[in-house]
Amino acid sequence: MTSAVYGQADAFAIAAYISARRADPCWSRNDVRIATPDGEPVQGYGGHTIHPDCAVADANDSGVILIPPIFKDIEQTLAQETALVAWLASLPARSTLRASSCTGAFLLAEAGVLAGRRVTTNPAFSTLFTQRYPALRLELDERIVDDGMVICAGATTSYLYLAIHVIDRLAGHDLAVATAKALSIDRHPDSQRPYFLFIAPRDHGDDKVLMLQTWIEAHHDKSIGLDDMVAAAGMSVRNLNRRFVAATGLSPRQYLRRVRIEAAKRLLERRGATLDRVAGAVGYGDTRAFVRAFCEVAGLSPGQYRQRFRES
Repeated sequence: MTSAVYGQADAFAIAAYISARRADPCWSRNDVRIATPDGEPVQGYGGHTIHPDCAVADANDSGVILIPPIFKDIEQTLAQETALVAWLASLPARSTLRASSCTGAFLLAEAGVLAGRRVTTNPAFSTLFTQRYPALRLELDERIVDDGMVICAGATTSYLYLAIHVIDRLAGHDLAVATAKALSIDRHPDSQRPYFLFIAPRDHGDDKVLMLQTWIEAHHDKSIGLDDMVAAAGMSVRNLNRRFVAATGLSPRQYLRRVRIEAAKRLLERRGATLDRVAGAVGYGDTRAFVRAFCEVAGLSPGQYRQRFRES
């Protein structure tokens, strides 16, 4: 993700500018470099070229390593980048701060850097992350998880919050706040849960589960119970739950709730619909039950969500 690489570099350049204008040497000892595997330019997401300052082999003396997001096939990338993974694993754990943005956490996990630590990443890829690294503890609500010498930042533009966090770690709170103000971002970001985009996994290879997913998405606006889903799937309750969780990472009930709340978000983003109407349109006969479910999934009340994301 090209913007993550140059966005963080810009944030650090702004910190250096502010520090110099204040005649404060707190940032002067930091040398920011962009590294690629062989020191040659690489193509970032969108076809934009990233020009490095050095090869990763010349960055062994770095005190901080920042890993940008992977914006292509993650498993293919991990298979291709074994040398980079090995390099990340070889860095001295006690003296090298390693940090990732978004799906960059997969590279740290692959290197064994995240073992025994709290982790966050892009929620859209949480199912794949959990499947590959079931022992790791995901904290998807949090934008920044600082676990000492390892830091993980959440989805996409969290790379800027990570840059501010690193500035705080290296140069102190005052410079971090000043840089955050220059970038017009909050110093302490709120939960990333309101920004979750539910993208249902459909490439799991279980045709019966896929059929039920399609059925749920077509009937989510009606009153649906587990018996209805069992009948639609043509499986026993036990078999349905086992296969559905294995394929999607969610139980059928959880999947139904996520589909309903995602549909409710789209309605709340538009003008005019009352809360009762929104609740009814996504299958909730009880508005209070809808509000509770919405808060649990989105981390905001329906009214707060509408205020943040409604049409202008």
